[in-house]
Amino acid sequence: MNKFDLSIVVPLYNEEKNVKDVADSIVKNLSKSKINYELILVNNGSVDSTPKIIEQLTKRNKRIRKVDVIKNQGYGWGIINGLNVSKGKYLGYIDGDGQFDSENIIKAYTKMKKNNLDFCKGRRLVREDGIKRNIASLLYNLLLNLMFVVNINDVNAKPKLMSMKCYNDLNLKSKDWFIDTEIMIKVKKKNYKYGEIPLEFKKRKAGMSNVKLKIISEFLKNLLYFRIKGI
Repeated sequence: MNKFDLSIVVPLYNEEKNVKDVADSIVKNLSKSKINYELILVNNGSVDSTPKIIEQLTKRNKRIRKVDVIKNQGYGWGIINGLNVSKGKYLGYIDGDGQFDSENIIKAYTKMKKNNLDFCKGRRLVREDGIKRNIASLLYNLLLNLMFVVNINDVNAKPKLMSMKCYNDLNLKSKDWFIDTEIMIKVKKKNYKYGEIPLEFKKRKAGMSNVKLKIISEFLKNLLYFRIKGI
């Protein structure tokens, strides 16, 4: 039996300047919506003050839980560690940099419940992260759809929410940034009922993005690997 209606995981890697604001925003919106929730903050191998701030937040709010990943093994590994301890009927994740408004969690959850969906995610209609990132995202999505013969929009957008049954069936393996792609390919291939919500992608208020040229290369290598080996 599920203890909560909704579990939200936030992976955090050196986000000391964002973690409190992000957590406070999520708590405010989920509490206002009267959802029985838990918030799982994952310290994904941070070397700044992120772990200490998370600890302070857990003492202030019993609905907040801390998960420690001692050594950062990738974005996806932080998410999987958080999702694996989730106790909600529905569960999902959102980034810890504040670029996706936490109100979108409520919108996605509401749409899932209303339409009896297995999965729901965001789709960025407005982006404030620069033309280079925008073009790179468009090209990646195009390549993904061509290689796997799927029709997926904005594969990396968050939040991503799903039923516990759906999550268990996906059997996620990706420890790196490919986790979003793995999820979407499997959701499509397994014919889960899913939907999207439109949203705005904001500029970072603080901290540095962890998406570098190395990550783009990683995406492309993973696409080729999983296209050959299967997913």
